Amino acid sequence: MSEYKVVSNSRLRFRGERSSKKKKKRKAEEAIEEGGQQDGWIFATSVEDLVGPIFIIFNNETLACLQSSDNDSSVTVHDISPTERLSTVEPDEVNCVFVGARVVGSNDRITLKTYKNKYLSADKFGVITAEREAIGPQEEWLPVIRDDGIAFQSVYDKFLSIDEIAGGGYKIRADVETVGFCETFRVKCQARFRKKQRVTKKEDRAVSEIEVEQIKKYQTWGGGRIKTSEGDANELRKARKEGKFSEALLDRRERVKADRYCK
Repeated sequence: MSEYKVVSNSRLRFRGERSSKKKKKRKAEEAIEEGGQQDGWIFATSVEDLVGPIFIIFNNETLACLQSSDNDSSVTVHDISPTERLSTVEPDEVNCVFVGARVVGSNDRITLKTYKNKYLSADKFGVITAEREAIGPQEEWLPVIRDDGIAFQSVYDKFLSIDEIAGGGYKIRADVETVGFCETFRVKCQARFRKKQRVTKKEDRAVSEIEVEQIKKYQTWGGGRIKTSEGDANELRKARKEGKFSEALLDRRERVKADRYCK
């Protein structure tokens, strides 16, 4: 009997070889489950969400957003249609989108670049511009995550702020020392750029830590040495999902005789 079979796309396969379509579909489903919605704009809730295209919104009586000027290096405030809602609003012009990136060597500071590849900058007087193509201290921002939004702190420890001008309109500056309503923005990021949570690695670390803690608690006398099971940690993760985590830990301790209560 032949060891091969021909499938519809004329590709030769070994008998019993699994189709890759199911595997790809499963990975896609896992990505959606971990990362949530994969299309559109969603609210940023962490510094990681600010890496990539972002939309910075000021939520007053009517919505407005930051935008870079088409004509010069200024950064202004763009009024959004009164019919738009915060939950569904998305940028309608490319100059309303900034691209966030981490500052090299920093875990919490970012830069904000316009569509013309110029960086959002604040000087010591709080003047906001977007004219530089290189990154210096004035182009660095520290996002402050709050329950009601995100504030942006400059290198001078002053916060990005929006002032409402008498007679209409807004002015943007960065010379405020405390965070209030005018210094708090709602920021949206593209869902497909949101960093996926690495659940598996966190669970691996968690089950191994729990196992060591349990062995320390129940171990027999061994001169202070900890003896752990050489079994695959996958069985612990599976037992956790099935609600049999404690029993699995006990079985592993029993196999290495590391529990004085095991018979």
